[in-house]
Amino acid sequence: GWNTASDGGGTDYAAGATLTMGTTNVTLYAQWRPSGSTGGGPVAPGKHTSSNGKLTLPAGAIGEVSFGHVVEIYIPAGATDKPIDITIGAETRNEQLNLQDNHPVSGVFNIWKSIADKFKKLVTITFSFDPAKLSEGQKPAVFYYDEAKHQWMEIAGGKVVDNWISVEVDQFGLFAVMCVEIVNGRHVLCSSPVQSPEFSDVPGHWAANAIHEAVKRGFVKGYPDGTFKPNHTVTRGEFAVMLMNALKQQVEGTELKFTDVAKIPAWAKGAVAQAVQAGIINGYQDDTFRPVAEITRAEMAVMIASALKLSTQQNAATGFADDQSIPTWAKGAVAALKNLGIIGGKDANTFEPSGKATRAEAVTVIMNMLAKKG
Repeated sequence: GWNTASDGGGTDYAAGATLTMGTTNVTLYAQWRPSGSTGGGPVAPGKHTSSNGKLTLPAGAIGEVSFGHVVEIYIPAGATDKPIDITIGAETRNEQLNLQDNHPVSGVFNIWKSIADKFKKLVTITFSFDPAKLSEGQKPAVFYYDEAKHQWMEIAGGKVVDNWISVEVDQFGLFAVMCVEIVNGRHVLCSSPVQSPEFSDVPGHWAANAIHEAVKRGFVKGYPDGTFKPNHTVTRGEFAVMLMNALKQQVEGTELKFTDVAKIPAWAKGAVAQAVQAGIINGYQDDTFRPVAEITRAEMAVMIASALKLSTQQNAATGFADDQSIPTWAKGAVAALKNLGIIGGKDANTFEPSGKATRAEAVTVIMNMLAKKG
């Protein structure tokens, strides 16, 4: 997810060897340049990397440092002519930073270096953000906190790839990814998401408790009109986002090779890529994913069983009255989830494998899954 930049200036490299000729020492030097180089510029040491959020970088060296699969930094050669220490950490002063009104879609990170000088070349910082917190027409943008003005300022030119956004900076500080909208041709911060203690269409619903807990955990949310729409069906893309948000897996997604990858919405691509990488999603035999197709109860069961890494028996007996209607590829998952109490039957002890899963059913199954995971 990094936008790397090469050092355009030529770099000379030299090596010496000392020979003894009689009683006289003669030092011979060989000098060369990389192909295409024109010479000039300081010698830059090799690349230094770290994945724990801390890096000591020699003067002029290339550096790559990451933190928890959520922040990655690339320092090009020659960005600093002094040795520096770099540290990435999670910021805890969120209430003091007026974040509640800014609709953040990532954590807040304090990125620090040991010298006050600005970088001599632009450094690339890439942040992971949560696409599920963005609605249609909204987009992510990286902001830094201006300590003097006590306000967040947008960094222009952010480049988005899946659930990552990169910016180029010449200084470090406090950063976060925020939700922005375009109003009259300008970026403005999104209004805060609706935080209703009660949805108008949830009281009395059989899944009310599961819905409240799921919203509290943050892997699903309601609509701006104050409803949850528990009986609406769920698409395959939507369920992938719900499931991966609930699992909170900090894993990088694989490259998606579905033939209909262009149809996967930007807010769902990151979750789908993570689910494929984790072996939770495989797609169809024709190499499609079908992100906007309504997910069936059988498909949902297979994804949940895969997420739990359950061992299943093909064509296992499920005990449901419509067992013969359950596809062979789903029977093992359905049987295993039923035995664990994660899924249950509908009227007359039927499973209805081809039935479309509702938001209430999806939330309930995911909550049951989380309970089994402890």
